Amino acid sequence: QTFPTDVYILRMSFHKQKTINKIIQLKGVGLHTGKFSNLTIKPAAPNNGIVFIRKDLDKNNIIYPSVNNVCSAMLCTTISNEFDVKISTIEHLMGAFYGLGIDNAVVEIDNEEMPILDGSTKKFVEEILKAGIKVSDTPIKVIRINKWPQNWKDERKEPHENFDPQQAEQVGIRRP
Repeated sequence: QTFPTDVYILRMSFHKQKTINKIIQLKGVGLHTGKFSNLTIKPAAPNNGIVFIRKDLDKNNIIYPSVNNVCSAMLCTTISNEFDVKISTIEHLMGAFYGLGIDNAVVEIDNEEMPILDGSTKKFVEEILKAGIKVSDTPIKVIRINKWPQNWKDERKEPHENFDPQQAEQVGIRRP
């Protein structure tokens, strides 16, 4: 099977960190706030990670998209920092980053909500592919879980009753 050159390069660089090749600028209205926002996505160095910066604020304006920083998932994903600075509706851009293997980028926005664009990840994916993907020589950081969690708040966690280990192994999940 043959792939377009950009897809082939992505497959060959699966274990290397990636960023965008050039700056992307988008603008639009937030779905939930109705507020207009300007969005700039910039390339970032290896090991920088994904970082959101609220450009409408002068200080305490950096937010890292981490499960620990999700403050709401009602209708959209909202992240915040320790100063309660928030950015909402990040899930479409984050989905595009994940799907294309983007590990490092600086996302600047001048409002509290990402523009909804067409309501999907499609526009983000198109713009990232148009900007190009830069593959570094730095390997991605991989976390390997060697055993199932035994204690979480002093209670044993077991897989859900509908969990089928044989099906899980078919998609690459193996119990240690």
